[in-house]
Amino acid sequence: MKRIWIISFLLSILGAAGGYFIAIETFTTSALPIPDRDVFTVVLTVQAAVLTLLFSWIGLILQKRTDLTLIKKEKKQKGLLLSLWFGVLTGFLIQAGDAWVFPQIIPGLADHSPTPSFAGLAVGVLYGGIVEEVMLRLFGMTLFIYLVGKIRKQRSVPDSYYWAAIILTSILFAVAHLPANAALFGELSLPVVFRALLLNSIGGLFFGYLYWKYGFWFSVWSHMTAHISMQLIFIPIFF
Repeated sequence: MKRIWIISFLLSILGAAGGYFIAIETFTTSALPIPDRDVFTVVLTVQAAVLTLLFSWIGLILQKRTDLTLIKKEKKQKGLLLSLWFGVLTGFLIQAGDAWVFPQIIPGLADHSPTPSFAGLAVGVLYGGIVEEVMLRLFGMTLFIYLVGKIRKQRSVPDSYYWAAIILTSILFAVAHLPANAALFGELSLPVVFRALLLNSIGGLFFGYLYWKYGFWFSVWSHMTAHISMQLIFIPIFF
């Protein structure tokens, strides 16, 4: 139990940093008025810390009752290489889609072209790589597998349930981006919804697979790599 608290606490610190950089990025990218920037920053920082602490603590406890783990040491070399590959591939697919495909079917998308920034990189690495992975993989996937195991009255569950957990958490993550897309484009047309669901679920499929087969830390590293590759490689190339 002590180890779980230590890991959760360390993750919450990184999550708090992610929340802080979301506030910083919001100040530079959002046109919405923010009456008190200090309060806004504190709220986002504390919120991210609390969510990360709570969901990681629950996820780590439930994880012990499943076949999921933080890292499968016997597969760490392959897991590291695969997480790197999946991360770069995710970054490429997302930015290539916005550069080559979706501007043809979504008017105005070109007006929202991304630009590299330190705040954007920090948000992707710390909030995406830590907070989102904790909530979706460490908590979401683990909870799903745990409940299936309880219902079936056995620790190990068939592969089909892992795939169901991977797909479900990926879709939920993509759906959570719909309000932001509605605000960005002024509507949720079919192309806008399709783009949001596709681009925001691609990485989740890869990251979920890594968690299942190689361990949670590899899903974290892959998610971080996706944002690093986007900010340092693909955004400068495509935009």
